[in-house]
Amino acid sequence: MIRYGMILAWLAAGGFGLAQTPAGPVSQAKPAVETNGGAEIADTPEGRKLASLKSLADSMAGMVVEVDKLRAELKQTVSEERKAELNTRIESERAQIRELRANFQNIVGGEEAAQYDEVEQLGKQPTVQGQVQELVQPILAELRNATSRPREMEALRRSLESWRSRMVTAEVVNGRIDPLLHSPVDSRVSDELKLAKRIWAGRLAEAEAQVAALTARIAEKERLTPSLWETISQLFVDFWRSRGLNLLIALVVAMAGFVAVRRGYQWLWRVGPLKRRSRATLMGRLADVTAVSVAVLTAVGGVLLVFYVRGDWLLLTVAAILLLGVAWGSKAALPPYFDQIRLILNLGAVREGERVVYQGIPWKVRSLGMFSKFVNPALEGGVLRLPLSEVMPMVSRHAAPKEPWFPTAEDDWVILSDGTYGKVITQTPEQVVVLKLGGSLKTYPTAEFLAATPENLSTGFRVTAVFGIDYQHLAGATDEVVEVFSRALTTRLIGKHGRELIRSVTVEFASAAASALEYLVQVDCAGGLASRLRQLERMIQSVCVEVCEARGWVIPFTQLTIHQAEPLSIADAKDA
Repeated sequence: MIRYGMILAWLAAGGFGLAQTPAGPVSQAKPAVETNGGAEIADTPEGRKLASLKSLADSMAGMVVEVDKLRAELKQTVSEERKAELNTRIESERAQIRELRANFQNIVGGEEAAQYDEVEQLGKQPTVQGQVQELVQPILAELRNATSRPREMEALRRSLESWRSRMVTAEVVNGRIDPLLHSPVDSRVSDELKLAKRIWAGRLAEAEAQVAALTARIAEKERLTPSLWETISQLFVDFWRSRGLNLLIALVVAMAGFVAVRRGYQWLWRVGPLKRRSRATLMGRLADVTAVSVAVLTAVGGVLLVFYVRGDWLLLTVAAILLLGVAWGSKAALPPYFDQIRLILNLGAVREGERVVYQGIPWKVRSLGMFSKFVNPALEGGVLRLPLSEVMPMVSRHAAPKEPWFPTAEDDWVILSDGTYGKVITQTPEQVVVLKLGGSLKTYPTAEFLAATPENLSTGFRVTAVFGIDYQHLAGATDEVVEVFSRALTTRLIGKHGRELIRSVTVEFASAAASALEYLVQVDCAGGLASRLRQLERMIQSVCVEVCEARGWVIPFTQLTIHQAEPLSIADAKDA
């Protein structure tokens, strides 16, 4: 047992001679020598190999002698308990001999001898579980290889702690046996104590050898462990030489296949047999969807083919698992895609050429596809590209022949519900800028501009004014006064702005108000006078005042009568 423990310690420390030593001188000291039956063995890889073989052979020979002794003792023993104990020791020794012989064969044959028996058993019927395991085996192998060094170090440290615990236990037991051996006891007890001493001494030696061997192995591995930068660099180089190059080739093949299918399909529409067909029809849209599907399948097939031809089973397995995951998840994901396909085929709730409202602004559906195009011809930059996910909730309708796409155009004069009066100088899908009189600018978000119900004056407008005269001119109030006001306003406005801009002038008796006879003046103007709206309102009032002054008509004003109360005496104030 002692010899076996020492051999294990030496083997664990790298004495097999299988590991290659780094190039270059390791030490300036002279190589040590060992004696092999009087012959010197140099401290070289081959010399250490021969020394280890000799040690193993000596150990096996010693164990064979020990087994022979135990067998001889077994034949002479009568006690059943002793026979059972001897059989147990014989089996233990034989197991150790088999292990040493296996180590001997491995040293002689190297790693090839250890891998000789790792031959796959043929002729077995594969099971579903076995096929799944075979499918994921490349992934597990890569994970195992990537974590082999830390796992091996962790296993060595756990084993070292275990053997240290055993060594402490063996030292305690040996310390308890030694006093008993020196005390006066019966010969049979002494024999049993000596046997126990040999067993626990062997266990202590084995534990010490294992601790020494594991400590040496851990130190050696820590010394040979590359730095973090070297590890990352090596991983990158290894990945590029194998996986990275395969991924690059697969990407190039996928892109080439996709582009080739798309270009071929476009050629069929441009100069091929499909050039006379319209792509806006249902058959044309079906052809578009089919072409995209074929292009995607070609790209995916090219990726799988590259992995297969290059023999990269890991990436092929990962790609297969991803495809299986996509197929499995498509059960719940396909219904929305069916709706999208129906929309692309112009069979959904939104159709090409129709009108749809998006973010409060009307749009015309120019085209439907993976990215649909909406246009508004009345807006500057009025083109939107929307994904299908944005288009799905919408509903379109046919636009009326004369339905405007926006209530204004650039350079139009407008009045908004908040009282803003000015000219539109910019209108885009995001904002509308209004230039007010005096030069100030007011900006509205486009949706808010529409919500302000703009009144467009550039297409024509009406100026309305109310004017009153005193009741003392009641005679002729419904005919003469109306005719005088109408003639004076028409002459002044047409003379000022021309017949083409002043469309009509109307004066009507409106009402007999509390303090005046009121007349309603309405002037219809062309859009060219939209910038003079306020000026026209003042001109109407000015003409009416001039008429009243020339005719001597009194312009009434609201009167407020104040009655002054009599002052109260002090006595009246007290009574109050």
